[in-house]
Amino acid sequence: MRFVIPIVVFVALCLGSAQADAASSCSAFAAIKAYDADTKTVELSFGKGKERKFFPKPEGTPKTSKIQDKCKRKVTRNSSFLVKPTGGKLSVTQVRSNFEAKVVNDLDDPAWLPAQLKQLIEAKTQVVVVIRPGIGKDAPLGVTTIYLPITEEEKAEIKRIDDQAEDM
Repeated sequence: MRFVIPIVVFVALCLGSAQADAASSCSAFAAIKAYDADTKTVELSFGKGKERKFFPKPEGTPKTSKIQDKCKRKVTRNSSFLVKPTGGKLSVTQVRSNFEAKVVNDLDDPAWLPAQLKQLIEAKTQVVVVIRPGIGKDAPLGVTTIYLPITEEEKAEIKRIDDQAEDM
């Protein structure tokens, strides 16, 4: 009997960690190749990128935005993912500029996300996507967040913040 309890605890821990791993989100560098408005899916092409291009930090801040390799392998088996162009702030596929840490979506305009996706496709812009499984058994993977690369204005603001810190 005393050998059964450790075995049951071990199996429960293994199953719990597998479910937690399946429910976790993953992020990867990708280019959006196509968007299908009827099925609300995007076709992604995964690649490599430079983290600093998406997650700029003023000098001296901790570097905590590492994109994990195990996540990239988990999601790159697929190329088609769901997106949600409409919904509330927490349910819509968010487009973000990580520098400003805010959602740039216009939640009142259902055509905003498809138009943004079209721009990213035409420009062949590499983005960081956060992919998460949907709710329910056998739910497909979906893109929950798209991080845009930083702009020239954001680079200038980073330089201004760095310069200001040096002056103090």
